[in-house]
Amino acid sequence: MTEADLIRLLSERFHGNFADETARRVRDAGAVDLLYAVATAPHPELPGPVRQKVLFRGAYVLERIYFDAPEAFMPRAESFCRVDFAACANASAQRHFGKIMADLLGRYAPESGDLERIAETAAGWAVSPEAKVAVKVWAVEVLKRCRERVGWVAELWDDIVETVALDATPGIESRMRKSWKTRS
Repeated sequence: MTEADLIRLLSERFHGNFADETARRVRDAGAVDLLYAVATAPHPELPGPVRQKVLFRGAYVLERIYFDAPEAFMPRAESFCRVDFAACANASAQRHFGKIMADLLGRYAPESGDLERIAETAAGWAVSPEAKVAVKVWAVEVLKRCRERVGWVAELWDDIVETVALDATPGIESRMRKSWKTRS
């Protein structure tokens, strides 16, 4: 599988089993490194709509690989924590990267400087008025994993949750009640 093949695959018609089928094809082709590179690269050479589609779908397929075959993702954990999570600027891909990171921080211990950068990125996503609800939810889940390891997150936890609660959607309100509120 070449990069052009993968980009074509990611930009083709979307269907119900897209992520599962594409993840299987990528794994079968031994192209997880290639998918990771495509999902985390800015792609200025692609037209805007195709670029957005490739980044979103690449992140979606990468998430599927992470949860279905974590051993295929783990060789990229350091790069994901050190650079690629914080560098993700695609609003649709941020949801998938947030979901991966929230789980990854339970399996992998990044360097303290990387953890600080992860927390800063997640805090920015959590309180951004432009962020999609799913991005906010997963950003706070990442911060929840950082809470015991990054001092300022623990200190500001209640403020972070209250900021996210402003004009909260039902999904955020439900998540807050279930797991984000500090128990006295």
